[in-house]
Amino acid sequence: MHEEVKLCVEILEKAIVFEEEGMAFFQDRAQNAPSTLERNLFNSLAKDEAGHKAYLVKMREEILSENSLAVLPDVDDDHVMDVRAIFQGAIDDANDPYNFELEELEIIKGAMDVERRGYTMYAKAAEAVSTPKAKDLFEHLAAEEQNHYSLLKNTYDYMADPEGFSGFDGNAMLDGG
Repeated sequence: MHEEVKLCVEILEKAIVFEEEGMAFFQDRAQNAPSTLERNLFNSLAKDEAGHKAYLVKMREEILSENSLAVLPDVDDDHVMDVRAIFQGAIDDANDPYNFELEELEIIKGAMDVERRGYTMYAKAAEAVSTPKAKDLFEHLAAEEQNHYSLLKNTYDYMADPEGFSGFDGNAMLDGG
């Protein structure tokens, strides 16, 4: 097996485990969420993580069956989640934006940390590979984690100060660490 193929398979295997853990984390948070806002948010993120896992498993299997990275799909933006719409939907369905406890903000912070770790993992994977398709794939996945982080950050800001919330900020950037 070519070294780059082997590296990508190893990265994908780690990423599959990470997405499984993220999915379980968000499903648990959704089931135990005290508010509709959080329940909607975490259900959406769990669904997205499940989609990521299925996508990664499919790619890993195709790479292994062909022993080549040529089977990697071209990256497009058609499957990028609309975080602004998800956020707005969660806000619209919220019962009372002022009825949150400090513990809930800590849960959102924990979820932000999960996304930060995912972003870091994919950004490092993009740096580790030289094949353009693999690099594009891992950069795309890092951007997806960035979107999740942005969704959570905006939710955190809204919950922490609903009156002072000035609107969705789609530019919440991760520092990669």
